[in-house]
Amino acid sequence: MNRRMLSRDEENPDDVEVSRADQDKINRFSTLHQKQGLLRDELEKKLQEKEYLTDVTSELELADEDDLVPYKIGDAFVHIPVTQVQELLETNTKEIEAEVEKIEKRIDGNREEMEQLKVGLYAKFGKAINLEV
Repeated sequence: MNRRMLSRDEENPDDVEVSRADQDKINRFSTLHQKQGLLRDELEKKLQEKEYLTDVTSELELADEDDLVPYKIGDAFVHIPVTQVQELLETNTKEIEAEVEKIEKRIDGNREEMEQLKVGLYAKFGKAINLEV
Protein backbone atom coordinates (compact mmCIF):
# COMPACT_ATOMS: atom_id res chain seq x y z
CA MET A 1 0.00 0.00 0.00
CA ASN A 2 1.48 3.34 -1.03
CA ARG A 3 0.63 6.00 1.54
CA ARG A 4 1.66 9.62 1.38
CA MET A 5 0.59 12.98 2.73
CA LEU A 6 -1.92 14.88 0.62
CA SER A 7 -1.11 18.39 -0.45
CA ARG A 8 -3.54 21.16 0.50
CA ASP A 9 -4.98 21.15 -3.02
CA GLU A 10 -5.54 17.38 -3.00
CA GLU A 11 -6.87 17.36 0.53
CA ASN A 12 -9.89 19.57 0.03
CA PRO A 13 -10.12 20.71 -3.58
CA ASP A 14 -13.62 22.20 -3.59
CA ASP A 15 -14.46 22.55 0.11
CA VAL A 16 -17.52 20.35 -0.35
CA GLU A 17 -20.12 20.96 2.32
CA VAL A 18 -21.29 17.93 4.28
CA SER A 19 -25.07 17.83 4.38
CA ARG A 20 -27.16 15.98 6.94
CA ALA A 21 -27.90 13.27 4.34
CA ASP A 22 -24.18 12.86 3.65
CA GLN A 23 -23.44 12.56 7.36
CA ASP A 24 -26.19 9.94 7.67
CA LYS A 25 -24.57 7.96 4.84
CA ILE A 26 -21.17 8.18 6.51
CA ASN A 27 -22.67 7.05 9.81
CA ARG A 28 -24.49 4.20 8.09
CA PHE A 29 -21.25 3.08 6.45
CA SER A 30 -19.48 3.15 9.82
CA THR A 31 -22.25 1.15 11.47
CA LEU A 32 -22.20 -1.46 8.71
CA HIS A 33 -18.42 -1.71 8.96
CA GLN A 34 -18.65 -2.42 12.69
CA LYS A 35 -21.42 -4.97 12.13
CA GLN A 36 -19.28 -6.72 9.51
CA GLY A 37 -16.58 -7.32 12.13
CA LEU A 38 -19.08 -8.71 14.62
CA LEU A 39 -20.69 -10.91 11.98
CA ARG A 40 -17.29 -12.28 10.90
CA ASP A 41 -16.52 -13.14 14.55
CA GLU A 42 -19.90 -14.83 14.93
CA LEU A 43 -19.37 -16.74 11.67
CA GLU A 44 -15.97 -17.93 12.85
CA LYS A 45 -17.47 -19.22 16.11
CA LYS A 46 -20.25 -21.05 14.29
CA LEU A 47 -17.80 -22.67 11.88
CA GLN A 48 -15.64 -23.77 14.82
CA GLU A 49 -18.71 -25.21 16.56
CA LYS A 50 -19.65 -27.07 13.38
CA GLU A 51 -16.12 -28.48 13.19
CA TYR A 52 -16.38 -29.68 16.80
CA LEU A 53 -19.70 -31.39 16.08
CA THR A 54 -18.21 -33.07 13.02
CA ASP A 55 -15.27 -34.32 15.09
CA VAL A 56 -17.58 -35.68 17.80
CA THR A 57 -19.77 -37.37 15.19
CA SER A 58 -16.78 -39.13 13.66
CA GLU A 59 -15.58 -40.23 17.12
CA LEU A 60 -19.01 -41.66 17.93
CA GLU A 61 -18.90 -43.82 14.81
CA LEU A 62 -16.24 -45.88 16.60
CA ALA A 63 -18.41 -46.44 19.69
CA ASP A 64 -20.62 -49.50 20.25
CA GLU A 65 -24.30 -48.95 19.59
CA ASP A 66 -25.19 -50.28 23.04
CA ASP A 67 -23.02 -47.73 24.84
CA LEU A 68 -24.53 -44.84 26.73
CA VAL A 69 -22.85 -41.53 25.98
CA PRO A 70 -23.03 -38.42 28.19
CA TYR A 71 -24.76 -35.67 26.23
CA LYS A 72 -25.02 -32.12 27.51
CA ILE A 73 -28.53 -30.69 27.60
CA GLY A 74 -28.58 -27.26 29.21
CA ASP A 75 -26.38 -27.46 32.30
CA ALA A 76 -26.73 -31.21 32.86
CA PHE A 77 -25.27 -34.29 31.23
CA VAL A 78 -27.68 -37.07 30.34
CA HIS A 79 -26.61 -40.58 29.37
CA ILE A 80 -28.18 -41.39 26.00
CA PRO A 81 -27.65 -44.29 23.57
CA VAL A 82 -25.15 -43.61 20.77
CA THR A 83 -27.77 -43.70 18.00
CA GLN A 84 -29.85 -40.97 19.65
CA VAL A 85 -26.76 -38.85 20.28
CA GLN A 86 -25.82 -39.18 16.60
CA GLU A 87 -29.31 -38.01 15.60
CA LEU A 88 -29.07 -35.05 18.00
CA LEU A 89 -25.64 -34.13 16.64
CA GLU A 90 -26.94 -34.32 13.07
CA THR A 91 -29.82 -32.01 13.99
CA ASN A 92 -27.45 -29.59 15.72
CA THR A 93 -25.14 -29.62 12.70
CA LYS A 94 -28.02 -28.77 10.36
CA GLU A 95 -29.10 -25.92 12.65
CA ILE A 96 -25.58 -24.50 12.69
CA GLU A 97 -25.32 -24.80 8.90
CA ALA A 98 -28.55 -22.81 8.59
CA GLU A 99 -27.20 -20.16 10.98
CA VAL A 100 -23.92 -19.98 9.01
CA GLU A 101 -25.86 -19.47 5.79
CA LYS A 102 -27.95 -16.74 7.41
CA ILE A 103 -24.84 -14.93 8.70
CA GLU A 104 -23.16 -15.19 5.29
CA LYS A 105 -26.22 -13.65 3.64
CA ARG A 106 -26.17 -10.77 6.13
CA ILE A 107 -22.46 -10.22 5.49
CA ASP A 108 -23.06 -10.16 1.72
CA GLY A 109 -26.02 -7.78 2.10
CA ASN A 110 -23.99 -5.42 4.28
CA ARG A 111 -21.07 -5.56 1.85
CA GLU A 112 -23.35 -4.62 -1.07
CA GLU A 113 -24.85 -1.70 0.86
CA MET A 114 -21.38 -0.52 1.89
CA GLU A 115 -20.24 -0.58 -1.75
CA GLN A 116 -23.26 1.53 -2.79
CA LEU A 117 -22.55 4.03 -0.02
CA LYS A 118 -18.86 4.14 -1.03
CA VAL A 119 -19.72 4.94 -4.63
CA GLY A 120 -22.00 7.81 -3.66
CA LEU A 121 -19.68 9.27 -1.04
CA TYR A 122 -16.56 9.05 -3.20
CA ALA A 123 -18.47 10.66 -6.08
CA LYS A 124 -19.25 13.66 -3.89
CA PHE A 125 -16.14 13.94 -1.71
CA GLY A 126 -13.43 12.35 -3.84
CA LYS A 127 -10.11 12.14 -2.01
CA ALA A 128 -11.42 14.18 0.91
CA ILE A 129 -12.92 11.02 2.44
CA ASN A 130 -11.38 7.63 3.16
CA LEU A 131 -13.72 4.66 3.30
CA GLU A 132 -11.20 1.91 2.67
CA VAL A 133 -11.60 -0.97 5.07
